[in-house]
Amino acid sequence: MEFEPELRTGPPWAMEEMILGERELAPELLASAEARQAGALIRSALSAGEPVVLTGCGTSEHAAMAGAQLVNEALGVGSALARDAFEASLEPQTDGVLVGISHEAGTTATLDALAAAGARGARTILVTAVPEGATQAELIVPTPLRDRSWCHTVGYLSPLLAVYAMSGPPAGPVLTILDEAYDRRPRYAAAAAQLADCERLLTAAGGVDEVTGRELALKLEEGAQIPVTPLGLEKILHGHLAAADARTGLIMLRFDPRHREARDRRARDVQAAADVLGMATVTLHASVEGIEPVAGALIAGALALQLLALEFVLACGTNPDLIRREQPLYRAAAQAAENGPAPDGPAPG
Repeated sequence: MEFEPELRTGPPWAMEEMILGERELAPELLASAEARQAGALIRSALSAGEPVVLTGCGTSEHAAMAGAQLVNEALGVGSALARDAFEASLEPQTDGVLVGISHEAGTTATLDALAAAGARGARTILVTAVPEGATQAELIVPTPLRDRSWCHTVGYLSPLLAVYAMSGPPAGPVLTILDEAYDRRPRYAAAAAQLADCERLLTAAGGVDEVTGRELALKLEEGAQIPVTPLGLEKILHGHLAAADARTGLIMLRFDPRHREARDRRARDVQAAADVLGMATVTLHASVEGIEPVAGALIAGALALQLLALEFVLACGTNPDLIRREQPLYRAAAQAAENGPAPDGPAPG
């Protein structure tokens, strides 16, 4: 990351300013000509039976996961996939389309994946807020706002909306979803206050809410520095609660309206087990209308998870913007990960 956030002494954090500015992203992104071009490439590849893969790292990988679900819903297919960028660089696809997501156009694994797939005949697309820094992709889809916090929020919603824009949807329903999410901020503040004293958190989600749960876990670990394990509604009941107790908090996500009754029943089962263990529990949900169910769940969930994470940050008194890299130990860890071990250091394994 060449850009480094401003080190502030207290709130308002840059993370909050980014979240509050996200509504302004939607009209420009949903009218993006480059997104339309990307959508045409994707449709052509799917029509020819060729692979369509979305990839990224960290928050961008979660946006890729969400993006694959959006493509499949918009085009009525199930073949668009998301891959870890490092793995995609090691075993690149042949032909088709690879959509790389890198907010700052500087993630080595994502750029390597684009280069490797391009060398094997794939059409390559990069979604980024720094288009001038992108050289590996055939088509650049620029997003209009660069995140000023390393606890990326714009870096998740921007590519999610950019991929949604590839199918040419109207902006109105998206703006309504975002406005309603901002209105629910007091609910998220109450949820954070209820869970802020927990030593550990679990998220439980079904359907596309599992992507939201993964991104929520990352934001809480980056921003509030609380360990979080993201799980599915069914998965959490198969052994994971053996490590939970009254010091563990639970966040259930119920945005995906598909199979509502079955998922609600399973969520009640999870709640019953958590109650026996004395776990503090909150459920995030929203009723979204006028938009496709996957898109509505992912967009509503995106802003909900970000506002909840922000309220955790404020309740815990942490600085989210540098994800602890203002502290020498964590900066050294990041540098070690980037540069590798010292020549006389231990070999892995």
